[in-house]
Amino acid sequence: MVDRARVDQLFALLAGYVAILRDLAGTPLDDYRADPRNYGSGERFLQLAIETALSVGHHLVAARGLGQPTTYAEVFVLLGRGGILDPDFAASLEPMARMRNRLVHVYEDIDPAFVHGLLATRLDDFDRFAAEVVRYLDRAPGPGA
Repeated sequence: MVDRARVDQLFALLAGYVAILRDLAGTPLDDYRADPRNYGSGERFLQLAIETALSVGHHLVAARGLGQPTTYAEVFVLLGRGGILDPDFAASLEPMARMRNRLVHVYEDIDPAFVHGLLATRLDDFDRFAAEVVRYLDRAPGPGA
């Protein structure tokens, strides 16, 4: 069963992380790159946002019996196959999972300009992810959706 209260709590966290990232996205690239507090924050809050989306995804995959993901990227694939996310949108989120892995495991080789570019162009993916999940939960039958 989906724990709707937990999903809502995670989405509140996600909204806070995305708000911080939107603020950082508005920082001119030269200023963003010049201050490690900027790009360090960008990397960390991007990681937290991705981890939060994955936590929601894992919960829904398990609650709906959609399979056992073997990679983080597969979480989004299963959400697409399960009708929780639009399949094309779900596929477009797979690089997000790979970015999570880079932020966690290859952190010494992250280009601040690349992250800044993601902040400038991909933050709406988090909003759409939340909206599609909420839309699914609101229409899904059963207790706790």
